[in-house]
Amino acid sequence: MSVIIDQLQPLFIQKSLAISDWFEREFKQTPPSFYSSVDVRHAGFKLAPVDTNLFPAGFNHLSPAARKRALAQIQIFIKTLPRKIERVLIVPENHTRNLGYLDNLQALKAILESAGVEVKIGNVSASEILELADSSGNVLHQYPLLKEGNNLVTRDGFVPDLIIINNDMTGGIPDLLKGITQPMVPATSQGWYRRRKTIHFEAYAHVAHRFANAFEFDPWLIAAHFHQCGKVNFREHAGLECIALGVEKVLASVRAKYADYGIHQEPYVFIKADSGTYGMGIMTARSGDEVLEINKKIRNKMNIIKEGVQSTEVIIQEGVPTADRIDGFVAEPMLYLINGEPVGGAFRVNEERDAFGNLNASGMRFKGMCDEAEWMNDSPAALVKSCSFLVFGMIAKLATLAAANEEYGDEWVI
Repeated sequence: MSVIIDQLQPLFIQKSLAISDWFEREFKQTPPSFYSSVDVRHAGFKLAPVDTNLFPAGFNHLSPAARKRALAQIQIFIKTLPRKIERVLIVPENHTRNLGYLDNLQALKAILESAGVEVKIGNVSASEILELADSSGNVLHQYPLLKEGNNLVTRDGFVPDLIIINNDMTGGIPDLLKGITQPMVPATSQGWYRRRKTIHFEAYAHVAHRFANAFEFDPWLIAAHFHQCGKVNFREHAGLECIALGVEKVLASVRAKYADYGIHQEPYVFIKADSGTYGMGIMTARSGDEVLEINKKIRNKMNIIKEGVQSTEVIIQEGVPTADRIDGFVAEPMLYLINGEPVGGAFRVNEERDAFGNLNASGMRFKGMCDEAEWMNDSPAALVKSCSFLVFGMIAKLATLAAANEEYGDEWVI
């Protein structure tokens, strides 16, 4: 039983036109990123986004209907651009031999080609053409890149009209992408070298509050409490007292909400690196004392994230236990959006974790998510047939709106 789904789904159906108008006004002021993916945690009593990625992977998990919706939104986006788009370049992550990631590139390339454009993949670190096979044996060619004036081109002369970045830039903007005047989406300024989860969730708190007020429900039902600590050095034990105090602060606020709603369980938090992804730099805690007592192994895990970048800031985020189960194992929904519109999703499943843990870790696998139309028409067995795509997608849309509303001061200027 899901109290939150039972509450929100009828509301979103009954108020669909008003909600559509609300988003249209919001996105007119702050247009959404070209694409995004949002990790959502569904506890039964609440539903909240816990991570928003503006350079998403995992398009290979989308169902046939989801890929058609993605294609439609890409076509809409292309028509908004001031120039005709005939050639598109995808700039991927550098860990190009990861089969799951190559499957993602293959799927993204195929969706774009369905829009009637020529697509090539260019690698910022390649010195020669790379031929890499995905999990089905299909070969992807990744081409070396160079600059011609302010244009990014492949060494074999492919000049793109549009550049789609699929590299989250945790380690900074690659030199080849600096000063380029061709349309480039998402903007390089949205890379993880600059973005902060705290700033994102501050924006999300404001968005959730406005949305909940407009449609008359408690914003805590769709948002996780959080706190930020900077100037942290896990290896040298620096800043752990700040984290411990932050843990207690978040736990106290969550206990108060649990009391309001008659939820009889002990709250917990996730402590995460304030930037970056791939499930790195994450731990859970149920008290501040746990932070002060962490061993060397955990401190080392928390100290370094993707590309060897040191984590010096953390977000302490309310833990939302997952109520979702796929094949009997804990799972969490991931939603994919293009142009701010949910097009499909998948479930991250982890047989080695419990309902309270980080599922983006060793042991995870993925299962595609179908919508109601596919469910009614005998969806493939590889898809999860029973899900709440409407509600999950609405929460993900709010998170994508929040990403468009992130504000960075002068110290964040690139």
